[in-house]
Amino acid sequence: MASQTHDLGAEKIVSRKYRFLWLCNPKVASRSIIAALRRADTDAELIHGKSVSDIYEMYPEVKGYYSFAFIRHPFDRALSFYAETRFRLKEQRRQHYRDMFYRLSEVDTFGDCCDWLNTIQGSDLLAERHFLSQHAQIRLPDGRLPDFIGRLEKLDNDFRHVAMLLGMPASELPMLNTMAGWQPTAAAVKAARADMSACLTERNRALLAKRYAADLDLYRSVSANSDTHAY
Repeated sequence: MASQTHDLGAEKIVSRKYRFLWLCNPKVASRSIIAALRRADTDAELIHGKSVSDIYEMYPEVKGYYSFAFIRHPFDRALSFYAETRFRLKEQRRQHYRDMFYRLSEVDTFGDCCDWLNTIQGSDLLAERHFLSQHAQIRLPDGRLPDFIGRLEKLDNDFRHVAMLLGMPASELPMLNTMAGWQPTAAAVKAARADMSACLTERNRALLAKRYAADLDLYRSVSANSDTHAY
């Protein structure tokens, strides 16, 4: 279970109409999911800065709601964290972001980032939500995982599956919050995949596998059960 030292205040959405609790897992299309869920239920409550325990205390009835979240392959999520961090650290006006990441401003390459993630500063003990292990991010107060876990790699299909279960309209997920105006053209996607492949050296994969071992296990479990959605 996640320690209370973790940053567990990422956004949550509570829908009384469809009786669901969505748990945000940063770096996993959260802006797009928020937009789609709020379009489906305009009265849904977007809650900032609260843990699930806080929400249960505020709204005890939510304990009986259907819970769901989405995860991403931990290697890809680490790459996304690194890319955004480097972008933000270049903005001089974002000093608070620089301070947030515990000396990460001294990191240059993705290999340096993988090293940093395996230090105490980059560990879950001190983790900020953008690099906190995903399993810790989405666990419920009693240690259980949500009723449904989808994958970013199958986001459209898994979102439609949740909508069907809840009797909720499933509109197309918008693409929001892309970096520096990036557009998913065929050429851009090909270039991004080449960059990812170059970064994910054998050494870096080993470091990330060590840092995010539990997330890798969770991702493999979810992938293995993706056809039956039995989590």
